[in-house]
Amino acid sequence: MDINYKKCAINCVGGDTLKQYKKQFDECNQDFDLLFSRDTGDKDFYRRIIEPGHIYETGYPRCICWQNDDSKDKCECSRQAIIYLYSQLLPNSEITVETIQTVRMGGESCRFRIILGKQL
Repeated sequence: MDINYKKCAINCVGGDTLKQYKKQFDECNQDFDLLFSRDTGDKDFYRRIIEPGHIYETGYPRCICWQNDDSKDKCECSRQAIIYLYSQLLPNSEITVETIQTVRMGGESCRFRIILGKQL
């Protein structure tokens, strides 16, 4: 079955989640480092800076996908959601998201590396 993960991701995070991210980003004066150093207030979600201005990490201790199956493919949907959210915040930047580990793939948590590239 061919699934459009980007479309799935946009449907998942394109509403209130995107609005929340944009609000937080604006509160941080559109500074990615400040956004990632800010306490999210959510014990089940984290963001951290690996290399300021370039490499970041985000994740959560369990799978947060709303779909009720054990498909490892849902991890690609999560990766696409992260790409979508941050590309909406920085539309003129090249953004790459790498999956470090996911619970559905046998990891202890879901972790993703975000790499900011050059301005487009």
